[in-house]
Amino acid sequence: MKKPITIETRRKIEGLAFISLWLIGLALFWIYPLIYSFLMSLNKVTIMTDHLQFKFIGLTNFKKVLFQDADIPNTFIQFIQQSIIIIPIIVVFALVIALLLNQKLKGRGIIRGIFFLPVVLTSGNLINELVGQKQGTITFLASVTSQNMFSYLGPTWETTINNILANFLIILWYSGVQMLILIAGLQSISPSIYEAAKIDGANGWEIFWKITLPGITPFIFISTVYTIVDQFTLTSNPILKIVNDKIFGSNTGFGYASAISWVYFGVILLFLALSFMIFRKSLKLTRK
Repeated sequence: MKKPITIETRRKIEGLAFISLWLIGLALFWIYPLIYSFLMSLNKVTIMTDHLQFKFIGLTNFKKVLFQDADIPNTFIQFIQQSIIIIPIIVVFALVIALLLNQKLKGRGIIRGIFFLPVVLTSGNLINELVGQKQGTITFLASVTSQNMFSYLGPTWETTINNILANFLIILWYSGVQMLILIAGLQSISPSIYEAAKIDGANGWEIFWKITLPGITPFIFISTVYTIVDQFTLTSNPILKIVNDKIFGSNTGFGYASAISWVYFGVILLFLALSFMIFRKSLKLTRK
């Protein structure tokens, strides 16, 4: 006689059935290409008429990326410096706007839609065109970049900061999704907690630091992770452009481009690990 299926087992089977298509897609379109690209990075890949020819060369491609091709490390360093500045700017701006739009305002839904509109409308080609025409500059920031105010930081940091200020308006456009995440976090805090704090005599500043900020810390973490991934996958990303250029290069090819991609993947993981370390203590306190 067969043993009856328990409710818990049935729920597990139903859950697996719901995510089965996602698991198949994950294996076919993410895990398999990931493993295949790593194998290519260990080989010199030559494009033949009807197939790809592999010649195993070990870590040669990685050594060339890190120590021989001077342009790639310089591009990596400049992009990392830019990301270190841009990511906090976007998250902080999204937090400020979320705090404002969480208030009871007339036309609040329309204002939220206006702030989120660039996320829907701005494609990669449009952003590239706006950047090329220097349409992302705020007037008073343009005057700052023209006065060489950051020359004391050295040429690399000066160039990075000037590029950020020159496209500051476009950078802020990328805060739409983060803004919605943070608004959801703000609305998850019970109003009764704020009422109790006011009864105890807490002012607005104390309420923000003691209640609001700790309450939305997990949402700030999610916004930070989203911003990191978003910034590192932009179509205007100079490193992705290098990868695309190296794929069909006569002296590089798929293997070398895959090695660049894996180094880049390592940089992304470092940024994600750093964000986790920064928020780790806060997330543990929130969990308790």
